[in-house]
Amino acid sequence: MKTLNAARGWMRAVAAMALLGGLTAAAQVSPPMTMMTTVPVPGAAHDTVVASVMDVGVSRGGTLTVTLRILSEGGVVLAEVTGPVTEGFPLRLNATAPTSAGIRAQLLLPPNTEALAAGVLVLERWTGTAPPVEPPPVCRIPRTATIDPRGGTPEPTTLLECSYLPIRS
Repeated sequence: MKTLNAARGWMRAVAAMALLGGLTAAAQVSPPMTMMTTVPVPGAAHDTVVASVMDVGVSRGGTLTVTLRILSEGGVVLAEVTGPVTEGFPLRLNATAPTSAGIRAQLLLPPNTEALAAGVLVLERWTGTAPPVEPPPVCRIPRTATIDPRGGTPEPTTLLECSYLPIRS
């Protein structure tokens, strides 16, 4: 009888822990993210594609962990990396373009980007060893993005269109 009561006690404890764990997992919500995507850059098949995230301003002493992706024209992820960005230490990602269709860079940021003084997202595409003739798209990363500028949605991702910086020769 004591063994049966002990077994029932253990079963109740395991059931309570499973219920508590399930409620805790359900209560956790992924943090809101900001997603930036460049315009598609066309070229030739087997081009070299490099996406970079860097802080080009005076350092604020912070580190920002971001996810950088290279996407095909259809939105297929060709390459992805998650890592820190600080002044002097950019995050770069290389890929080979499968076709001549446009390739885009996509950046996922946490909601508070104040760690970057002047963050930018750059996408470069060229054939062989020659540097690209056209200047690459350079997107300004917003310093803070806490709400969806289009009215708010229940999804945890905010989409922002790139505001491009002119490059001077």
